Amino acid sequence: MGPFDRFNDRAKRVLALAQDEAIRFNHNYIGTEHLIMGLIREGEGTAARVLDSLGVDLSSLRRTIDAMVGRGDATKSPSEITLSPQVKSVINFAVDEARKLGHSHVGTEHLLLGLVREGDETTAKKALESLGVTLESIRHRVIATLGQQHPPTAAPSAAPSAGGFAGPFDRFNDGAKRVLALAQDEAIRFKHNYIGTEHLLLGLIREGQGVAARALQKLGVDLAQARTAVSFIIGQGDAPTAPSEITLSPRTKKIVELAIDEARRLGHRHVGTEHMLLGLAREGEGIASGILESLGITMAKVREVVMEMLGLPESAPPTRGTSRQYGAASQSANQVLLLAEDEATAMRHNHIGTEHLLLGLLRMEPASNRVLTDLGVTLERARADVLKIVPAGPGGSSGMTMSPRLQALIGYAKGFADGAGTSYSAETLLLALVSDPAGVGAKVLEAMGVTAQKVREALEQLPPR
Repeated sequence: MGPFDRFNDRAKRVLALAQDEAIRFNHNYIGTEHLIMGLIREGEGTAARVLDSLGVDLSSLRRTIDAMVGRGDATKSPSEITLSPQVKSVINFAVDEARKLGHSHVGTEHLLLGLVREGDETTAKKALESLGVTLESIRHRVIATLGQQHPPTAAPSAAPSAGGFAGPFDRFNDGAKRVLALAQDEAIRFKHNYIGTEHLLLGLIREGQGVAARALQKLGVDLAQARTAVSFIIGQGDAPTAPSEITLSPRTKKIVELAIDEARRLGHRHVGTEHMLLGLAREGEGIASGILESLGITMAKVREVVMEMLGLPESAPPTRGTSRQYGAASQSANQVLLLAEDEATAMRHNHIGTEHLLLGLLRMEPASNRVLTDLGVTLERARADVLKIVPAGPGGSSGMTMSPRLQALIGYAKGFADGAGTSYSAETLLLALVSDPAGVGAKVLEAMGVTAQKVREALEQLPPR
């Protein structure tokens, strides 16, 4: 077990930001000076609040450190940067501080206490004292702040992920969490109060070491070029934003769900940067995909390069590899039904029902998916609700049949297809789904407040195809 396994997500974010500061200064190490800047930049943890209460300002501290240490001669990549011996000692002290305080995880407060314990000869200590702040005053303020908080047993059981994001991020590995932290940092840089696909793309590039960063580098995507494109398309916000003000955009939430789905379909236990980039490519409609396509990079090419780096031959989104065709279905409808079959297989069901059809629609990227997303339906929530109604099977079934209800829905979908009844699409499948209120798929939507009328109205607003 490594020392970082006990770090909560805020503490891991501090290390990511400290590394970013080292890159900013062209240094090939993370020193105590970078660590103190990372603690301030994190913005919401106990350490950041303590330093803010003592009047420590990031810009002033940066200027002081620049004057004391200076900048390196050449830019450094993340892979060149190592922890200095002093920072390794700070980390050991931080783990010990958490143990002595009876805390199960190492947080930003323990890192700050560890930095204080490392003591007199650190650059961080000298920079702080030049600003009139002593290590002793920091320790007193941290302990006083911790004494005013609830004891650890009253805290939530799961630490927030990547700057305050919780839930599905528990499955993200450290590289993916670092991407989210860097994406949030990009949003702050642009004074945006949300993390959009564009910030996610910048975070994937900046992470530097994962499969996604290497794939984007292979495709010729440059951070400065991408930032320039974001600035041109969206521009800067009007006022600075704090981390607590920043939320995920609906498209970014969708990418997170698609990333989780990509990991599941590839049989991977954790979500990494490669799954995030595959999710971004599958979403295909956000500013990030527009930026990549403006550089001559298609989403199909992104997927191809990622799969190649993973040692997998397929370049299209996997659909179980089946060649089954569903009658007079259009290309989009056939893919929805293949994805529905994939969901049924993953849930160990021996039938494909309306519940699987809903999940297939959510996994697609056509208009039907955008309608459901705009109405607040998420793949993760829908999948969980389906399993509450129809629990996973025992496995071992040798056949897969289409339920009579789903067969009837396909008949409805054919009838909705411009009245011709010969070719049906993903949109007409959605229309058929909500037209059968007794089906599991419609019941799941109803539980989320999505009625047939809302779906029909949303479909009517779509531009003609």
